[in-house]
Amino acid sequence: MAVSTLDSATGVAGLVSRHRALVVRTYDVLAAVLAWPLALLLRQDLSLEMRVVDALPRDVLLIALLALVLFELTGVHRAFWRYATAADLAAVALGALALAATATLARFLLDRLEAVPRAVPILFALLTLVLLVGARIGWMLVAHRATAATPAASPPAAPFRPVLLVGAGEGAALAIRILRHAGGPAYRAVGILDPAATRHREVMGVPVLGRPEELRAVLASLAVRGLAPVRILVTADPAELGVEVLRRLSERARVERLPVSHLRDLVRLPTGDPPVAAAASLAPPAPLDTAYLRFRRRADALVAALGLALAAVPMLVIAAALRVVLGPDILFRQVRSGRGFRPFILYKFRTLAEPVDADGRDLAEADRHNPFGRFLRRFRLDELPQLWNVLKGDMALIGPRPLVEAELAALPDGGRERARLRPGLTGWAQVNGGAALGPLDKHALDLWYIRHAGPALDARILARTLRMMLCGERVNEPELRRALAALRPEGSPA
Repeated sequence: MAVSTLDSATGVAGLVSRHRALVVRTYDVLAAVLAWPLALLLRQDLSLEMRVVDALPRDVLLIALLALVLFELTGVHRAFWRYATAADLAAVALGALALAATATLARFLLDRLEAVPRAVPILFALLTLVLLVGARIGWMLVAHRATAATPAASPPAAPFRPVLLVGAGEGAALAIRILRHAGGPAYRAVGILDPAATRHREVMGVPVLGRPEELRAVLASLAVRGLAPVRILVTADPAELGVEVLRRLSERARVERLPVSHLRDLVRLPTGDPPVAAAASLAPPAPLDTAYLRFRRRADALVAALGLALAAVPMLVIAAALRVVLGPDILFRQVRSGRGFRPFILYKFRTLAEPVDADGRDLAEADRHNPFGRFLRRFRLDELPQLWNVLKGDMALIGPRPLVEAELAALPDGGRERARLRPGLTGWAQVNGGAALGPLDKHALDLWYIRHAGPALDARILARTLRMMLCGERVNEPELRRALAALRPEGSPA
């Protein structure tokens, strides 16, 4: 019986692996579609009025279309179910709630939710959440149980070498898996130090033993048990631990004659990082932690949520048109650098055709353009999906535009001063010239904004953004000269 269950799980896993994108997208949309009639049935004691039944096909089609777009935008389908993390499940939950809110708004605009009890949207949100998140958690449990039932490889002949981890998050779970499955000398994680974790908590069976500053006591305790570590492995993000914690940890480890490695050392990739990576390893200037910027972050999230709800129908229309014009990939995704050099995925509607044709030949830039894409770029409609980046906290409504690593590397300071603020959906450089400016001119305007950010300046940017969308981009020479002059050292010629 156990073998049959294992074979069934393995066979289903193989099917999902081969057709993963189609299977996951199909399940997610069907789950969302099923949740609506289930919510109606639960609210109305398993009986539906005739007018509700008549409207059901329309409602189901509406929810299916909204789910296709919103689940794509929120990345609901992107993670591997077997290895879904807390962040992946949170993205699924946000996608489910975004669908519930948008579907309720759309349904209200159609007929003001006539014949639909007020509790149905809430039940719909809960059911969608359970069907999406619950399925992923269930799959993780089945897959992990199947893996555990597989005969394990023979244990190493030599005793394992204990390793102490620093950080109790997802990095620790990844490191534990790597150490367990790596070939060669057997290393095993025997304990974890974490600044915030509570003792007696475990990550994949490895206990949290204390905080980083308690390293000496933890080492003594492990030595008594015959588990004295031969190495310390930092699995947490160094930026989250802080420079001072890492410094004290390194000093204590040096006294104890323990080498300190980082999670990236477990993956043997060539070194020789690009200039931006080298710059990112340095601590950027202190962030602008003013009361206004804290208030603005809350306002940004509120405006972004409202904007996504109001723009849901236009975005659905744009997505459908792009599906016809450019094919199934309606979103453009690119890794950009955010606040503190933290990378994130920026979303835009795709406006250009693929760089190669059906025969694999390179296309000229002019051949990739199309009238609909030009229309979207002209009125900045291609950037509507970035409201999701603003809601998540990757971006702000106003700030320097996010750049890729190569563009940051070309800047005089490697982008270190830009890292003080979240990148913006619009900014001082965009409303004073935008695409008509060169990289260094944009950099000067961005730095001028960072040094003068405030409510009055942000209000000017919002007003100029509306004018730019209607009238197009124009270089503002006085503002550009002022920004360039501010970068010159005192006493240097103009």
